[in-house]
Amino acid sequence: MDHWSVAANSTFSDRLYPELLFLIMFIDGTWGAFIHVGENVIKDARFGIVGKYILTPSHHRVHHARNPLYMDTNFCNLLNIWDRAFGTYQQEEKNVKIEYGITREMDSGNFLDVYFGEIVALVKDVAKAPGFVNKIKYIFMPPGWHHLGQHETAKIVRENYLNKEKAQAQGLKTKVA
Repeated sequence: MDHWSVAANSTFSDRLYPELLFLIMFIDGTWGAFIHVGENVIKDARFGIVGKYILTPSHHRVHHARNPLYMDTNFCNLLNIWDRAFGTYQQEEKNVKIEYGITREMDSGNFLDVYFGEIVALVKDVAKAPGFVNKIKYIFMPPGWHHLGQHETAKIVRENYLNKEKAQAQGLKTKVA
């Protein structure tokens, strides 16, 4: 029997190696713990050339930031090649101070607002939306989508920020010249 016949006739569990799964989970869990602790222990935590390939505490800070430049970026768990491939990679810029959190006002001392506030906001948007199609769109479109076209999605907020930065940089070049 050839290799392809064996593979076709075996089940997924026949090809699953618990030792390998444990090793992957151990590496992932250990690295994840380091990323969270490293933010407080290591000041800069960019890790030079290593940071080009793996998640660093710096990348993780960016992921949790609400700054327009950093919104919806750095989703990877270990290898940031995936963020590069999907266009969600963003380095931490030294001149952009990180603001942690989400973009809506939130009572951080209120357990219900912290854990369920986004769901409550979504339910309110769906309830107010005119027509069935708009209600469905509020559920499946990105956060910040609006049925009247007044979108404030992370992508639009980021593009507006980058355009403003570019215009300011060009204005400075014009004043210098």
